[in-house]
Amino acid sequence: MRIPLGSAMGVLSLAICLALVPGCRKGTPTTCKGWTKLLKSPVRARDAIKNLGDLHCKENVKDLEAIFSTSQYKAEILQTVKAINAPKESVGLLTKALRSPITATLGAAVAEDFALPELRQPIVEVLSANKAIKARENSLKALAAIDKGNLKQHEDLLIKLVRTDPNTQGVQVNTQAAKMLGEIGSEKAVPHLIAGLFLRNQRGVQLYTPARKALARIGKPAVAPLLGVLTGNEATAGAIIKDLKATAKKMGIFDWQWQDGPELIQVLSDLGDTAGAPILAASLAKQLNPPVGVDDRVLRTWQISQQNRITMCMMGLWRIGTEEVVNTLKKVVINPDNDAKQRLDTASAVALLPGFRGVGTLLDIYRKSKDSRFRAPLLKPAVLGLDWDNLATFQKLLKSERSELVKSRLQGEGQDAKNLQAVLAILKECKKGDTDCLIAKLKSGDKVTGRKAAILLAGMEGVDTKKALDALFEVYPTVDPIGMIDFRRFILLAIWRLGDKSRVPDLERLLASDRDRKGTGYWIDELEVLIPSMAAKD
Repeated sequence: MRIPLGSAMGVLSLAICLALVPGCRKGTPTTCKGWTKLLKSPVRARDAIKNLGDLHCKENVKDLEAIFSTSQYKAEILQTVKAINAPKESVGLLTKALRSPITATLGAAVAEDFALPELRQPIVEVLSANKAIKARENSLKALAAIDKGNLKQHEDLLIKLVRTDPNTQGVQVNTQAAKMLGEIGSEKAVPHLIAGLFLRNQRGVQLYTPARKALARIGKPAVAPLLGVLTGNEATAGAIIKDLKATAKKMGIFDWQWQDGPELIQVLSDLGDTAGAPILAASLAKQLNPPVGVDDRVLRTWQISQQNRITMCMMGLWRIGTEEVVNTLKKVVINPDNDAKQRLDTASAVALLPGFRGVGTLLDIYRKSKDSRFRAPLLKPAVLGLDWDNLATFQKLLKSERSELVKSRLQGEGQDAKNLQAVLAILKECKKGDTDCLIAKLKSGDKVTGRKAAILLAGMEGVDTKKALDALFEVYPTVDPIGMIDFRRFILLAIWRLGDKSRVPDLERLLASDRDRKGTGYWIDELEVLIPSMAAKD
């Protein structure tokens, strides 16, 4: 007898359904109660756990807790608990999960979502003991969620975590702990964060940036300890210096890497306190004595470190330089025995001191120098920092210049000469006090004239501050973060000089803009340390 095609297809579908789809099996539950009966089944327990989650069976969380300790499906149970999303009912189960090294990592991830105060104690236990070290990262995130706004109570624990060997617990834990210490403004953590600047794991991943940002958020209380370390003052920073020596030994880094490297200099500059200006000037004046008895690789590392330190000193003085540092810097510039980069970067520091206070000194150095090979490169920082009050003096010096080498730097056909000519043209086209003219130059789209306009706006007397700041905030996001680094840098410098805490929301908008853009990692870091410094300005 032939079976009709429709009947045959029906039989086939039924067979497939019975073979593959649990819901089609005879006796397959469709309710929370039905699936709960199968939790202890050696065959269907896993399906039961999953379906309780799919059905959001809040009333069965206790049943899951009852089998948790002996179940081979602990991870699935925790995933189901997360899917059910019944925080209060899940406290007991999550506490068990957090106290087991096997499940603590996933348990902490669920605890972060629920953020219940009842889970604080088992979370702290994970972070304090060594039983579930791999769970520390998730546990710290959970603690931050549970006690958001009240993390001060965990200050000592966070300090302990920031100082724990990153190879043991993962550098992400050190990073998160440093961030949290910055958020609570932990003055107690300052010495540990200073040492943390030099912590790194075996793969070379450093804690420097998170520690730097944390110190910037802590602000003023970090100034004196940094000054003490940089001056070697045992009376005020003896314990920190001892700690740094021990940390350097443990990390396998040379003492000169923390004593004469760029890290402490950059952090001091971040804080924006003028008390640091003499220290930066003194660092620029240090003689460059390379380490002896080391291989070429170490020597190259030292050279790069010194170059970066000198650059950080220069840029730091652009922010916090004062009148009292001018003579120290002048001695560095005029000393022919100093390194060429050291002399020229120091000249740039003099040229761009706030308020154009160093321009006259730099022009005097130019006038008295008999070495045309030195005067020629000195033109660039001199022109970059030049203001209206010193323009006539500068033009007079150029008129009396006899060296063809020097003249070619300004009057030649090369791009460098054209750039210097364009910068000088701004001083002639825009009158002192003409904010609108400088803003037009800022918005011209040309990076050379734009950065000079930013410098002039930052130091000009009588500038319309609000109008200038509005323009600077408008232009910044339009500037290429990779191809126009100096332009962006001088815009932020101008914002720092002209702005105060009332413009922090504008800086936060710049930060949000950079986070949505490629190639802005460096600028995100710079804005994240600038914002707390600006917030501290009156």
